[in-house]
Parts: sequence; structure tokens; C-alpha cells
Amino acid sequence: MLSLIISAGAAPKAGRQVSEWRDECGNVFARAFSADDHYRIDWPGLGTFAFRPGSHDVLVWPDPNASYEETSDTFDRSLQPVILQALGKQALHAAAAVGPTGAIAICGNKGSGKSTLGFAMQQAGYRQLADDALVLQLEQDRVSVCPLPFAPRLRPASRLHFGYADQSPVPCVDVRPADLALSAIFLLRQDEQTERSQLALLPQAQAFSALLAHAHCFDAQDRGHARRLVEDYLAMISLVPVFALQYRPGLQRLPELIEIIQDAAGWSNAKSSTFRLRDLVP
Repeated sequence: MLSLIISAGAAPKAGRQVSEWRDECGNVFARAFSADDHYRIDWPGLGTFAFRPGSHDVLVWPDPNASYEETSDTFDRSLQPVILQALGKQALHAAAAVGPTGAIAICGNKGSGKSTLGFAMQQAGYRQLADDALVLQLEQDRVSVCPLPFAPRLRPASRLHFGYADQSPVPCVDVRPADLALSAIFLLRQDEQTERSQLALLPQAQAFSALLAHAHCFDAQDRGHARRLVEDYLAMISLVPVFALQYRPGLQRLPELIEIIQDAAGWSNAKSSTFRLRDLVP
């Protein structure tokens, strides 16, 4: 969807800092900036990236110590969704799959199992669309999915569960552009005390705040940018049902969770907020 072009000479000026990204230890590893006619992302050790509104070209000034494979992989996996959000689409921190009822998104905090569950949906005849970031386009009466190439990233226990040795690569997924509508969103909530998995359709107000916690946002300081983010997510929760799926963690529960998601996705045209927490396990 975006083209990465290696550039020479001097990178454009940084401008106003609008975002920064931190690792699990709280250390900043990248910063984003906004100038009058362009945006810029500085990622020390990787490179400087610059792009402009209305263009699908992203220029990069690579760090001398960064390989092209590392730069390209990070661009595809981490930067494309953020850049596309800055350019007018929305990006959700989510795994995704597509099946008979349309595309589904699976959100959750780090370690909640969204990547594992997104990968496992293939066992039920679904096709995986995203592992960690899902780009969306708001249209008049639906939310469209904009697939990006990705490589499934599974934790060691999940790799072994699906039959991959510790160091063997999980094949990359080249998702072809397609006309896909988002039919349901599932928010994963792990609970060690939950004996039986439970599903609830969230009221729209609760769904709005819950989804915003998983939204990519390039520039929350810009009023126009922030207003578009809010308006798009308000439209999104009016068009797509959002479910909370609470479950006890454990790879042995994957078949049960897949069945619950399949049932709910088939029911996804019903958006009544009177749907209450209920047990879906026989």
C-alpha cells in the first residue's frame, strides 16, 4: 500500500514532536514529528522516515548499521499502520482473520493471546489477515479492511502448539488486496478465575472507550487529527458490533474460543445492546 524509497542527501526538518514510542522498559525507541507539509519518524539505529499528505511514497534515510531487511521488516510491521493512520485511515492494534461472515478483528493487551487466536482461526477455515496491526477505512455504511503483508509472530509455547520448532520460521503471509468488510470486533480479557469462557456484546459507549485504548494515533495534539480519530471510531462502533470475550488462559481452550467467535460472528448483524453476558460453553 505504501512504497519505501531509500533517499540520499539531507532529511527534511523534524518540526513539532507529536508522538514517541517506548519499549517494555519505558525507554523511548522512536519519535514522530509534524511540519508544515510533511511528517517525519526518527528511529535511532534504523533510520529517518519522511512522508507527505496525498503521497504513498515514504522516503527513508537508513542508519549505516541497519540492514535493508531489518529496515523493510520494521517498516512493514510497525510503521505502515501508523503512517496510514496519519494519512487518513485508522489503525487498530489487533489480529484479524476472514471467514464466511466477513473479517473479524481480535484486540487485547500485550500477551492476551490475540496473535495466537488470530493464527488459530485458520483451523476453522478462516484466513489470517493481520497479526498485530489492522488498517481500516471508514466508508458510508461499512468499515473496510485494508490488508497489509505480515509475518505471524507467535510466542514459544504457541509455536510449539502449532508444530513449529523453536527456530523454524512461521511463513510470511502475502495478503492480496480485497474488498473486505469488518463484521465484528472481539476484545480479549484473560481471567485466571474464569472457569467457563464468557461473551458479552458491549454497549456502544463502553465499546468506544475500549477500542480507543487499542487505536494507533500519530498526532493526538492536532485538533483536526484527533477529531477525525474520534469521529471515525464513533462511526465504527455504530457499524460493527464489539464483543468482550473473557476466558481463562490456556492453549487447550483454543477450540472453545474459536467456536465462540464463529457463533458470534454469524450473529454479528444483530447489534442490540440488550445482549448480556452469557455462557456459550455447553
